[in-house]
Amino acid sequence: MASQRGVHPLSNRGLVAVVLASVLPFATACGVPRRMRSMFGGELPIQVKVAPEVNHDSPVAVELVMAYDDKALDELLKMSKDVWFRNRGQLLRDYAGRVDTWRWEWVPGQQVSPVAISYRIGAKGAVLFADYLTPGEHRARIDPHRPLRLVLGETDFALAEPQ
Repeated sequence: MASQRGVHPLSNRGLVAVVLASVLPFATACGVPRRMRSMFGGELPIQVKVAPEVNHDSPVAVELVMAYDDKALDELLKMSKDVWFRNRGQLLRDYAGRVDTWRWEWVPGQQVSPVAISYRIGAKGAVLFADYLTPGEHRARIDPHRPLRLVLGETDFALAEPQ
């Protein structure tokens, strides 16, 4: 391969591509700071356990809302599940481009295969809402850079370390 004097055959673009290809596989590793991982987007693995008596023996709707904007995240963290589910359509219009959502509905005792959601670059955090029949906030902040285990109980949910 011939090259001009003083110009390496691997151009600046090629060098950047090689560096990124070397770094990206490690972007979701535990040792990489959260800020760096959010620069590349990522994948959030979720394990789900549904109790046989979940939601007083009724299906439960669950929604994960990923926020890409600090203001949107702050507002979501102030909402109860009632506010989220009642105003969902308008909230999605208000936060267009600043949030992504994933929705599920599980029935009592359902066996759920592990879920993995892919999120975009710049995720600031996530909020999980569960539409339980019982009064309460039924909301939790989620770190999108850490695997999650969601345990849906009779009257509320809990977050635990994945097994």
